[in-house]
Amino acid sequence: MKEQNIKNLPLSVSGKNVWTGIEILSRSDQWILQWSQDQIKELTTAAKYFESLNIPLEEISQDNFPLTKLKPFLNDVLNQLLNGVGFVLLRGIPVHELGMKLAAIIYMGVGVHLGTLRSNNAKGHLLGHVRDQGVQMNKDGGRFYQTNKKLDFHTDSADFVGLLCLQKARHGGESFIASSMALYNEIAKRRPDLVPSLFLPYPTDRRGEVPDGQFPWYDMPIFTWYEDQLSCTYVRQYIEAAQNNFPEAKRLTVDQIAAMDLIDEILAEPGFVLPMAFEPGDIQILHNHQTLHSRNDFENWPEPERQRHLLRLWIAPKEGRPLPEYYGARWGGVTPGDRGGIIVPNTKLSVELDVY
Repeated sequence: MKEQNIKNLPLSVSGKNVWTGIEILSRSDQWILQWSQDQIKELTTAAKYFESLNIPLEEISQDNFPLTKLKPFLNDVLNQLLNGVGFVLLRGIPVHELGMKLAAIIYMGVGVHLGTLRSNNAKGHLLGHVRDQGVQMNKDGGRFYQTNKKLDFHTDSADFVGLLCLQKARHGGESFIASSMALYNEIAKRRPDLVPSLFLPYPTDRRGEVPDGQFPWYDMPIFTWYEDQLSCTYVRQYIEAAQNNFPEAKRLTVDQIAAMDLIDEILAEPGFVLPMAFEPGDIQILHNHQTLHSRNDFENWPEPERQRHLLRLWIAPKEGRPLPEYYGARWGGVTPGDRGGIIVPNTKLSVELDVY
């Protein structure tokens, strides 16, 4: 990748997307948006209409999942994600009453009214299943959403990531999010000498999901300063995996490693992150460019039907921010509304409701 010009980097950034967890919690629950009964009725009506068409779920669109009264509300959600704090929790979808299929249709319908849906994995699944599948991370292609282990803070490969909770764990599994913009400010305040290293390439393991003509890793800085906007991309586990698995990948500098250590130190400090416990029917949506997320490890219920199960969407809004060309190595392009997700040879987009 063409390295960024590290001259004239911002000393700090400001805006609604700069926050700490303790600041958000002081606002009570204003960041939780409860669906009204009329809104749920409109969503359910749209879902049943789409179901009646008897077409594949991957063909869902704004036209065949029609919403009228909800459009202003969803426009406000989109603005909150792009220009506000960068996250939202939508509460109250009656998933147990609706069942898996209708709940998934509603979730995807909300998604297509925010942007285009992107492939979650090499198989082309537009709807990802986040549940413990007994996968071992030391095996090629293992990804953390397939385990019950704690996830370190990271971003996903799309503008937005959404999670719909179908079932919560017996113990644990709490979500944690943090403002990567506040993180940048804190790094710049404590160790300004490390700031340039944040904008250098960090080779990152693709976990076996390799697009045609690409290396099994991609190079991406942790922070990007482009057209007066700061964006963050970070998955430390996969950065370290690239160092271990691919000797030909560029070696990290001492400062790059120190920068990641400082990131982990700041994110572990009390009050910096926002904890968020999911309830069935909750939809969490995050703006990856300005928000990091993680998850606690968890213990499942013994009954298979009660085990923790989330549905994931990756969404590309057409109103998304401009990105430099080097994002295309991972995102498949940089055109707003048509970028992000994982596409490899023979990928075919689909929706699977029960594949694991």
